Amino acid sequence: MKLRNTTVLESVFTIMGNFVRGNAPPTKLWSGIEVAPFKDNADAAICISADFELSWGWRARGQEISEFKGKNSRRNIPFILTLLDDYSIPITWATVGHLFLESCTRSSSGLAHANMPRPLSDGTWTGDWYSDDPCSNVQKDPLWYGPDLIQQIMECRTSHEVGTHSFSHIDFTGRYSSSEVVRRELESCIASMQPFGLSPKSLIFPRNRSEYSYLPLLASAGIVAVRHRDRDVGIRLSHPQRTSTGVYKIYESMNLRTARHYDYVQKAKLFIRKAMERHAVYSLWFHPCESIDLFETQFRGILDYIDSERKTGRLWVATMAELAGYCEAREQLQLRRERNGNTLTLSFRSSLDRSRYGTPELSLLIPAPGEPESVWLELTNGERKPVDVRLPSGNGLRKLIVNLPTNAKTLQLTF
Repeated sequence: MKLRNTTVLESVFTIMGNFVRGNAPPTKLWSGIEVAPFKDNADAAICISADFELSWGWRARGQEISEFKGKNSRRNIPFILTLLDDYSIPITWATVGHLFLESCTRSSSGLAHANMPRPLSDGTWTGDWYSDDPCSNVQKDPLWYGPDLIQQIMECRTSHEVGTHSFSHIDFTGRYSSSEVVRRELESCIASMQPFGLSPKSLIFPRNRSEYSYLPLLASAGIVAVRHRDRDVGIRLSHPQRTSTGVYKIYESMNLRTARHYDYVQKAKLFIRKAMERHAVYSLWFHPCESIDLFETQFRGILDYIDSERKTGRLWVATMAELAGYCEAREQLQLRRERNGNTLTLSFRSSLDRSRYGTPELSLLIPAPGEPESVWLELTNGERKPVDVRLPSGNGLRKLIVNLPTNAKTLQLTF
């Protein structure tokens, strides 16, 4: 029997320290005009990620288990993609770089990927790091290659992010890795993704073993977000944390797996409500190799709740890269306001690196006595066009919500 009572669950997770307060959104306010913490002024953001590794992540558990996990993933991923399409919910697929390959071969020395530096053993494996690589092709060994599944992800109606999980599922921690190993892993990921027209923007550390001394390397490779497991305080609900490298830490909230003592849907609802109270991110992650029943029931139930709250405007569903892009655009925006009679003019400057973070829209909150007669936006290329605004219902001074492109130059509102 699984625990479902919300009050009891809240007490349990509070005692466990799961609701320790994380980072609040940095204030971005100019004379009452604010950049919302999340797009569309949502109360919280939802960020879901999948560790996509087939058999690569399970080699230390032996051949039988690694094959079982790989087969489960191959069976489950098409179902998961259909389910996500049903709800139009995008997620980040953190993909082992080797899965992009159609095939590979051994070198004349007999080694697989002989040009790649090897990590140091952590005691869970022996021999050569690539000894389990069959060095064949996706038709013969589909548990070690996955270009067909990656193509399925890219062809979905829902626009998912394909991130990286390293090239060969290495342990990033300093005892077992090195700058050279990490650099070459990232380079190989970038090279293997290029034929698909992709480049990695988000990284999930294999085994959730993070090493932040490598952040400059990640940043130089174009990474903007990592999933962060807080092993010190245990923070699970937080606004993304910007590092000095511009890489954002997205705090892990919850791992979806076969529940033993409590109902995961009820747990997710509780965590999401807490996130909405705090303007925080609810970050859910999973392995696609879990029981299909978990995705048919618990995952579906969580998606259903997310979708219902999204329809009320309280939740913004974003990939890791989208979330980091919004936060960085918010960080880099500068605003100047000028009032002339009934006209309010806002001028913008931004040092956002669009080649790295993309071109996210920012949601401005502008105090207003009522709906404006006209709203005009001028872009940096000189184009001028009318803009739609939203004015939430209510009495007295309310706040207009305006979604602003990153190439905005001025916004003019006449009341």
